[in-house]
Amino acid sequence: MSEIRRVLQKVREGKLKRLITELLWMYAYVRKYWLLIGVYILLGASGSVLSLGTSVVSRDLVDAVTGVNSAEIIQVAVVYVGVGVSQIFINAVKTSLSLRVRLKVTNEIRSDIYQQILQTNWESLAKYRSGDLLYRVNGDASVVANTILTFLPNVVTTLISFGGAFVIVVRHDPVMAAIALMGAPVSFLTSRYSMRKMRDFQKDNQEVASNRTVFDQETFQNLQFIKAFGLVDRVMEKFHSIQKETVAVALTQNHFQQWTTIITSLVGQAVGYACYGFAAYRLWKGDISYGTMTMFVSMAGSLRGSFSGIISLMPTVIRAGISAERIMEVTSLPRDSMEQKEEADETKRRSREEGITLKMEHVDFAYEGNQWIYQNVEFSANPGEIVALIGPSGQGKTTTLNLLLGLYHPQKGRILLGNPGWPSIESSSATRCLFSYIPQNNTLFTGTIADNLRMVKPGADDKEIRQALETACAWEFVEKLEDGMNTQVRERGSRFSEGQKQRLSIARALLADAPVMILDEATSALDVATERRVLRNIIKKEPNRTILVAAHRPSVFSMCSRVYKIENRAMIQVDEEGIREFLDTF
Repeated sequence: MSEIRRVLQKVREGKLKRLITELLWMYAYVRKYWLLIGVYILLGASGSVLSLGTSVVSRDLVDAVTGVNSAEIIQVAVVYVGVGVSQIFINAVKTSLSLRVRLKVTNEIRSDIYQQILQTNWESLAKYRSGDLLYRVNGDASVVANTILTFLPNVVTTLISFGGAFVIVVRHDPVMAAIALMGAPVSFLTSRYSMRKMRDFQKDNQEVASNRTVFDQETFQNLQFIKAFGLVDRVMEKFHSIQKETVAVALTQNHFQQWTTIITSLVGQAVGYACYGFAAYRLWKGDISYGTMTMFVSMAGSLRGSFSGIISLMPTVIRAGISAERIMEVTSLPRDSMEQKEEADETKRRSREEGITLKMEHVDFAYEGNQWIYQNVEFSANPGEIVALIGPSGQGKTTTLNLLLGLYHPQKGRILLGNPGWPSIESSSATRCLFSYIPQNNTLFTGTIADNLRMVKPGADDKEIRQALETACAWEFVEKLEDGMNTQVRERGSRFSEGQKQRLSIARALLADAPVMILDEATSALDVATERRVLRNIIKKEPNRTILVAAHRPSVFSMCSRVYKIENRAMIQVDEEGIREFLDTF
């Protein structure tokens, strides 16, 4: 009854439900590769059978050598060699198949998780650190894949080894079987206690590993900053601190495992001595032969080892369950909605002739429900207009642009996009095809300049790329590079100045040929003359394009149709005097 109460308590606590959910999630991947995994199980099972056969054949071989059955010595020797050679080939095939299944399952899980993360709602995903997500995609996915591959085969092969050895020993001597299993209750009780501790240890290990990945990634991403401020020593202190934490967790776990191993090993050794002593006693009395004694000792060891093997599989399941839980935590986040994709595509098709109108109607927005950016704001931008957003840093300019892009969603009100004279649709992930976006920070990727531009239009030829570079006033420096547009950008565009990186980003946005362009401080590193030239080129290239600019510089405002100021939880349209008042505060 007490055991039943504990199970019911686990159900109430949600632990059993969580475990079942984790196992079902992993089963979804097992099902895709059931044939390969089934063959792998069969190979493992055949290996276990051959191993049992080896013990039996060893008995016959010892008996033949000692004269009990010398007439069959050649036949037994041939069988013994044949079994050994078969094990070699089976292990070779098993190893090759193991690698194939592991690679397939690991890649499948990583690909699936990667895609789901990319399709996850940005607002929900923003609370996770990129290094932590990276570890979940790689480290946790590998743990799950290895468990999928090894757990079921190991269970089957271990059960075959245990069952086969038990049947053989019981048929020859039930007392020997009972002696061999005397340590089972101790192993079972020890494992029940250790499983609870192992789950805590695995959580600590996963957390430390994730933090280490985050630290390494942030260190190398910000290496220039670290060097510029002379922070190498401090970073190394943090590095050593993380190392110490990793070592402390590992040693604590190892200390616990050592004690449990000592207890189970002592019990196992005592049982082994008992088995050996009982077999020797039977041999001394003349009840069994030397070969049978050898088989008894081998089978008794197999029984103990198989039972311990079954128990030792539980930490593997626990570790995989924790990794699966961490992966499911991310993959269960809300997805981007693409319900309006057809309407958005049709709106984009019409926009070449008619352009796009943007509206914010009575919009309220707050981070995490209570950090208010603004309330009840109104905003509009029409085809052919440049509309600017101004305001102190941190007041909501970039947030407004993210709302328009559908990366965030208002608590109240609507954000509408549409062709003039046609029904509008609400901003969502489906409407992002209407935008080209140049963020504050450069977003250049490793590869050539042409590769970076083709990210938004894979089929673009060199002529289109050059036209985009010319419009962004970037061709004037690109053509002087050793390989022109095929010059390597390097990580984060490290070989270019900030102004050059901004112009390359603008060229990429132009190549996307979207009806709405967003520039979030995207011309801040350009001189005034180049900035005005770039904006004029953009307007000239596509007169119907709607342009939104978040900026602080007066050179931009003189080209704008309207300017909105965001401050004190409000967004208001300001005139020239309001702009001057704002600029006077800087």
